[in-house]
Amino acid sequence: MKMKISIIILILMIAASSNCLLNSRFNIPHQLYMKNNYVMAIKHYDKFIATSDNGALSTQAELERSDCYYQLGIKAYDKENWLLASRLFFLSNSIIADHKLDDCYFSLAQKQLIENSPNSALEYYFKIVTYLDDSEHIPEILFNRIKIYIEMGNKLSAFNDYHFLWENHPDNFFRLEIQPFVDDLMPSFINEALSFRDSLDYDIAVDMLSKLSQYPSVYRADIFVHISDLYLSKADEALTIKRYELVKEYLNLSLANDASKQEIINERAKDICSLIIQEGNELLSAYKFDEAIIVYQNCFKILPEYHICTELIKDVNGKKQRYLSALELENMAIQNEDKKEYALAYSDYNKSYNLFKTDRVKERIQIMANLIQAEKDPKAFAEKIVKEYQKGIILAGVNAIESSLIAQYSDQVDTSGWKVYYAIGEFKYEVRFDLFSPDENYYYAWRVNLKTREITSLNKISEDIMKR
Repeated sequence: MKMKISIIILILMIAASSNCLLNSRFNIPHQLYMKNNYVMAIKHYDKFIATSDNGALSTQAELERSDCYYQLGIKAYDKENWLLASRLFFLSNSIIADHKLDDCYFSLAQKQLIENSPNSALEYYFKIVTYLDDSEHIPEILFNRIKIYIEMGNKLSAFNDYHFLWENHPDNFFRLEIQPFVDDLMPSFINEALSFRDSLDYDIAVDMLSKLSQYPSVYRADIFVHISDLYLSKADEALTIKRYELVKEYLNLSLANDASKQEIINERAKDICSLIIQEGNELLSAYKFDEAIIVYQNCFKILPEYHICTELIKDVNGKKQRYLSALELENMAIQNEDKKEYALAYSDYNKSYNLFKTDRVKERIQIMANLIQAEKDPKAFAEKIVKEYQKGIILAGVNAIESSLIAQYSDQVDTSGWKVYYAIGEFKYEVRFDLFSPDENYYYAWRVNLKTREITSLNKISEDIMKR
């Protein structure tokens, strides 16, 4: 039992001895620190921190070592030894040191500018902007960097700095002072955006110009005009694929960016509606009434209160009803035609045509009239068709030839008169007229289709006389 107590006492003594030794090792740099002997204090703090396993003392040692660097940095700072001060403040690695470090970097950068070393100045500016972003020098740094970048031809970096300056310090003196330099950059950025317009990449161009339009600039009004024009192009693009909702959206956006285009956009909207109506009319001409109405209704996506289209749809609905009624009569006429009741078919076709005029019914009306005459006296009708062909051109031609022969041969001229013969085929007849003289004979002959009034010459002289 006594032995155990002895061991415990020994352990406690060793621990106490170790703590005393540890405290002694810490007290050496601490005392140096308290006496403002910062260089030696740092040296001993480094050794202590490297070997100490006491968390609390190590933390205090690090804080005091940091302050040693800071105090040394202040001395260099007061002497305007910016390079040394910056290194010491950097090693201090504290918020209070950072408040001085940006001054050092800024002064070093300014010195580099005086010595015409802009790249070195940019390195110091970079450290401030990147690592000391709460520095009061940021606006002036950005001002200087923009001018450096412009001089170097690095327009993109210059504009990026301007964006940062405008976004974070919009009313700052340096933001206002740099504006003329940025205005000089704007045309090149605008032209770059418009190059995408020229390659039909409208979305990219709009996006670029929209970003440029956010910034104060003497070109701002021009930028909005370009954006407006681009939306008009996008509207045309949407029109080609018949995305009328998009067309309307883009027209509105065009107007929103350039109010002076009100009249132009109104006219464009009407022109688009005219194209839509033209498309609907093509369907209407094919008697596709419902499809035509669906197309016409697209006008309302462009001009919601377009009264022309409202009246047009109303008219089409009326035409549709008349067409359906006319179609019933046309079907009745076809049935009568099939039964060879041509007079009844003629009457029904006429009723149908009076309701709704179509070329096919008009043609059937003529055919029925031909068939009615053909049934009464086909030969007389065949002769009539020939004599009336193209306002009597055949009759006049034959009479002219006959008169010419009589002038030469007097009563030696003879004729067969107009003769009509049945030809092979339903409602097909041949019409002939012969002229005889001592030296010349003419044999005219044509085949006539009574149903269609179609005339076909059966020889060359008959063909020639049809062309007089």
